[in-house]
Amino acid sequence: MAEFARWQWDDIGTWRDFAEQYQAEMEAAFQACEKSVQVSIPPFGTFSMDVQRMTQTTIEGRNPGYERSIRRVARKIELGYFLLGYEGEIFASDSVVDNIEDGEVLSDLAKALRRITEEPEEFSHRSINLAEDEYRGTLGGSSEAKEFLSDLGFELIEEGPQAFLVFMQEQTDGLASALRDVEARRGRLQKAPSNAPSNAPAAEESNAVESNSPVASNASVETNA
Repeated sequence: MAEFARWQWDDIGTWRDFAEQYQAEMEAAFQACEKSVQVSIPPFGTFSMDVQRMTQTTIEGRNPGYERSIRRVARKIELGYFLLGYEGEIFASDSVVDNIEDGEVLSDLAKALRRITEEPEEFSHRSINLAEDEYRGTLGGSSEAKEFLSDLGFELIEEGPQAFLVFMQEQTDGLASALRDVEARRGRLQKAPSNAPSNAPAAEESNAVESNSPVASNASVETNA
C-alpha cells in the first residue's frame, strides 16, 4: 500500500494546492518528522510551514506573523495486478471528481481545464458558458462538475439565462493537478466493468467461463471503514 499526498492551503474557506515545486519540500519535511520547513514563494514572501500543527506563518513579505491553515490530503494506492489488468487503483479519494460517473462530463471537464493550462494567458479559455451547446448537456447539468470547478477557484457568474464559470486567478498550477485527477478518473471509469443487462441470455454451457479465470472483487475499499 503506497500513499499519494497533496499539500493545500486555506484561502478563506477554499482549499488550494501549493505549486508543484513546494509539494516535495513539504512532504519531505513531513516524512522526516520535522516540525517545520521554510519555503520561499516569490513574489509573496518567505513562510514557515509547520507540518505538525498544519499552519503557514509569514516570515518575510506582506503581513509578517500572519498565520493560515494548511493540510495534507493523502490517498491510499494499492500497487499490484488487478482483475482488470492495470495498476495503481486509488482507494478512498476525497475528490468530488471521483463522484462523477458520466464519461462525457469528465471529457468536457478535461477539455476545459486543458485549454487553460495550455494557454493560461488566453482569457477566453478561462470562461465556461454553461448554457452553450458545448457544455449545457454535460458540465451545465452536473452538480459534481460545477462543485469541482468551484473548489478550484472558478467563480459562478449569472447574466439572465446565461451562466458562466470563470477562472480569474493568476496562478494556474492547481489546474494542472486537477486535470491529472480528471484524466485518472476517466481512465478508471473506462476500465471499470459494465453491468450486464438484466435480460441478457444465460450461458448455455457450463464451461463458458475458463477455470483459471480470477474470481476477485475490484470494488474500492474505503480506508476509514
